[in-house]
Amino acid sequence: MRDYSRTVRLVAALALLAFAIGCGDDDDANGSNVITVRPGESIQAAVDAAAPGSRIEVMPGEYVETHGNQAAVLVQKSIELIGRNQGGEVKILPGPGNTEGIYVLGTEDNFVDDVLIEGFTIDGFSENGIWTFYARNFEIRDNNVGNSDHVGIYPQLSAQGLVRDNVAFGGRDSAMWVSGSEDIRVIANEVYGAPIGLQVNVSKNVEVEEVTAYDNVTGIAFTHPLASGLGDDVDLAFGYRSESARFANSEVFENNLPNPVTGGSVGALVTGTGMLIIGHDRTYVEDNSVLDNDYTGVMLLDFCLVFDDTDDDCVPDDNTIVNNTITGNGSNPPEGDLGALAADVVVLGAGTGNCMADNVYDTDVGAEDIEADSCPPFMGF
Repeated sequence: MRDYSRTVRLVAALALLAFAIGCGDDDDANGSNVITVRPGESIQAAVDAAAPGSRIEVMPGEYVETHGNQAAVLVQKSIELIGRNQGGEVKILPGPGNTEGIYVLGTEDNFVDDVLIEGFTIDGFSENGIWTFYARNFEIRDNNVGNSDHVGIYPQLSAQGLVRDNVAFGGRDSAMWVSGSEDIRVIANEVYGAPIGLQVNVSKNVEVEEVTAYDNVTGIAFTHPLASGLGDDVDLAFGYRSESARFANSEVFENNLPNPVTGGSVGALVTGTGMLIIGHDRTYVEDNSVLDNDYTGVMLLDFCLVFDDTDDDCVPDDNTIVNNTITGNGSNPPEGDLGALAADVVVLGAGTGNCMADNVYDTDVGAEDIEADSCPPFMGF
């Protein structure tokens, strides 16, 4: 005789299991636990409680952490941190002691792998808005990061990263900066209102495309290792003395912000500079428009000549500038000796292997030193 009671118990158990799978902070399709954070709750507490591989979804509202640590949100594990901003901003503001917004922190021997940061508004931190330090396989996308006194979005000593569809603005250094990193893609970002819109240095295999840079002191800067911000740790950088970057399909215009900084290398930046390649090697610049910057469009310079410094290699080598429109620049230069360099294109103290071809520009200082009938195409890193 069939044991119907056993069948009923089995059906009930299966129903209970299905109910459990469908409720609460449950697994998503990838098997990662989903944790929801609502206004009045702590994002940091959710990160601390989450297992590696979890997804944390933060609902619209303002979040001010009260734990008093350096970072409002410190991430040291694989995690997806997502601001669900469809119904309003998910805004992280500085709390007591917070100098960093979201800080992904690993070590040289233990990278933080597989981190996603998406959908946040981060404003007013005295150091950095989003900072990755020894992170790998990360994505930073669809964030709005403003008024960070150091850097808005800052991949540093990191690798295999994607920085996409973000807006970064304001502050007293760079809106966005890739430093000491490798294999980073910076795609479709907007940078404005800062001393430097986007800076890249001491890095290799950095691909930058579809950037819009405007209303900065300097729109785009590819700079020498001495300007890396790494100090004595510069030799830890992946790309040290091995730089390579591609900058393409971007718009750099009206970078005429009066410099808000006095002193130091940032204070020395001249208002009205579209693109500055200073002591940086292996930059491939193609298919961009660089327009209406008051001082100069594209400058290729010897770092030590400008900053009166010394180094084994101060000159920019193996840079290629092709198929760009560089016009309307240099119409409102600063007074004094610097005004003599006002032009669409400036080449001063370049090293070897540099090449310019098929660009549209009207005025130049020294461009003939590297002008050619054609330049080798970009063949990848």
